Amino acid sequence: MRKLSLMIAAAALLFSIAGAAFMIEALYRAPGARRGATVRFKVASGEPFSAVAAGLARDGLIRHPRLLNLYAVLNGCDRLIDAGTYECTIGDAPTDILKKLVAGDVVKIAVTIPEGQNMWEIAGAVSAHAGVDSSAFVACAGDPITAAGFGIRAPSLEGFLFPETYLIPWGLGIEEIVEMMVSKYGTVFDACCRAAAESTGMSMVEAVTLASIIEAEARLPEERALISAVYHNRLKRHMKLEADPTLAYAMGGYRGRLFYNNLLVDSPYNTYVYEGLPPGPICNPGRASIEAALRPDPGCRALYFVAKGDGGHIFSETLEEHRAAVQAARK
Repeated sequence: MRKLSLMIAAAALLFSIAGAAFMIEALYRAPGARRGATVRFKVASGEPFSAVAAGLARDGLIRHPRLLNLYAVLNGCDRLIDAGTYECTIGDAPTDILKKLVAGDVVKIAVTIPEGQNMWEIAGAVSAHAGVDSSAFVACAGDPITAAGFGIRAPSLEGFLFPETYLIPWGLGIEEIVEMMVSKYGTVFDACCRAAAESTGMSMVEAVTLASIIEAEARLPEERALISAVYHNRLKRHMKLEADPTLAYAMGGYRGRLFYNNLLVDSPYNTYVYEGLPPGPICNPGRASIEAALRPDPGCRALYFVAKGDGGHIFSETLEEHRAAVQAARK
């Protein structure tokens, strides 16, 4: 008898839940005056569902927040709501809205970061698409303390914001966005890459720094390993790298034509003045340039190269050959 009573009580509870669902679906959809309009709303971390339901009502998405709150409590999902920014349409069934909240189906913005962009350019892209403050992004990514927090001993996170298309939840904090990009870099520069860097006598930061220069110089994929070999050859001979992109970075990311008077800019990033690699990367290289930095062309003995004007370069082993190549390129 007791077992039968429990079964009846359970059935009654299920009936009440189903009945509540039916009432919400059929009787309490949002009014039709704005039906079809899209509404974006934010759920704060730790926000009680009663407050979420009240906000949905204020936004015109539901009519009776207490009923939706009761339904969520009866179904045990009032504590399963994920924080974030959501997007719903007026006229959606309240239970469908609830399902979206429980699933954590937040608004995500696709932001594409091309290879070779510096952190100021990345900040601009993230600001334009994901609505974050660009100066705050640069302040975060440009802080050596932030870099140290990721175990990166570099002046900033320049070079470690991996170029990729990211689906960024709308409203995500700057620190979380930066962490997303650095984490992606970590999956690319893995243990094998670290071992390859050590075999060339470079640290991880040095390898990525060289990769960033290659990224800025190379226009043809097949030339990446050759350009890498030139820089490796110069480093072994203690020659200045004399890489134009490092000079441009020393000038604040300058994109115009460089002149001889620019060569004297006093900056550790100016490889016309200072020997060796600059203190850190000058842009954020992609996978192919990282691979080239770690595995230069073994047969290349060139010490110089000059752009031909068609995207390719002329590679030379001697200064005399290089001067002739420069003259040919100018013609």
